[in-house]
Amino acid sequence: MKIGVKSMRSILLALFGTVMVWVFSPVVAQSDSADEIQALRVQVEHLLARLEALDRSLSGTAEFEAVPLAPRPEPASSWAETVTVVGDLRYRHETINEEGLNARQRHRIRARLGISGDLADNLSVGVGLTTGGSNPISGNQTLGDGFSHKDLDLDYAYFDWGLTEELSLVGGKMKNPFYRPGSHHLIYDDDLHPEGLALRYRSGRLFANVGGFWVEERAADDDSIMIGAQAGYKATSVNGTTLTAGFSYYTYDAAKGRSPFFFAAGNQLDASDNYLTDFDELELFGEISFALAGQPLTLFLDYVTNTATNAFDDGFALGATYRDASAPGSWDLSYVYQDLQANAIVATFSDSDWGGGGTDAKGHFFRTNYVLPGGWKLRFTYFMNQRGEAEGSLRDYKRLQADINFTF
Repeated sequence: MKIGVKSMRSILLALFGTVMVWVFSPVVAQSDSADEIQALRVQVEHLLARLEALDRSLSGTAEFEAVPLAPRPEPASSWAETVTVVGDLRYRHETINEEGLNARQRHRIRARLGISGDLADNLSVGVGLTTGGSNPISGNQTLGDGFSHKDLDLDYAYFDWGLTEELSLVGGKMKNPFYRPGSHHLIYDDDLHPEGLALRYRSGRLFANVGGFWVEERAADDDSIMIGAQAGYKATSVNGTTLTAGFSYYTYDAAKGRSPFFFAAGNQLDASDNYLTDFDELELFGEISFALAGQPLTLFLDYVTNTATNAFDDGFALGATYRDASAPGSWDLSYVYQDLQANAIVATFSDSDWGGGGTDAKGHFFRTNYVLPGGWKLRFTYFMNQRGEAEGSLRDYKRLQADINFTF
């Protein structure tokens, strides 16, 4: 905005006149003498004449330009603005029929709450809580124990530090850093959060993961440590077909002759109830995704063998998932055939539901999901398995789960 000389003059005259009236009005009010009033009038006219002379001296000069106020700088975003809170609640009805045992019906809940935030452009941290007690592969809490309080424990606590655009370092009790074909859980359950350090690498079509995890810390004996390494290749063609292939190797120190990690869950034990074998697990996997009738279809194969033994040492899973249950009203369907022998992997960390949990089971898996209008998900899962081959007595195991999952 620009202010001219004439405008400035008008402003000054108005301001001066106002001041004069305010200053001299008390005097005028108190003066009852015509001579005094006349004297004041002469003084005011004299001052106005001097002001007009000053105004004439300013005529012809450049206009004054008002200087705009500098914009207020935007406040730097605080750490609190980068925080994300997530959670979910699952309610499950479950029916279990195992040959030789009474049928079991139970209701279970799983509640999880997590918070994550960015401390810097390349550094984030996350902390989560879950129900389920100390079980490393399940957050389920069975209802019906006299209305007792249920445990809520630390589920994960980690940092993720981006060293470069391709390489990141993760430390703490973390989400599983290893790729799982078909999002299946042949080797590791969904709920498992290993503890230690991991490096994750992504560059174009290549990816790799390396981790060192403390499985069992012992004051009077060697620690059990798992070292894992994984490398893979992922490519997408022009028609949208995605192919993923790779291999992994997981080796455990100080396993044979030691007590099982948390529980045996199908691994063979010696006469002292300690692990009968070591575990050096070699995994090969492949996955392909493409469109079928306008809907996504994923096929995968996952194979593992324990190179530290030659007895009940293999396992594999072959499966498919059709459609994508993500938007309200959508659904999907999955099928897997799996055969996991007793010593193929550390059974403690494998799927907690398949064949009753752990290894030494084979059979079929069916699952369907449907997304409700509110974004909540209905899920039905059916396991039709056999277990106990290493024990010398195969028995049927069937399990039906009906879930509703609420997320926020």
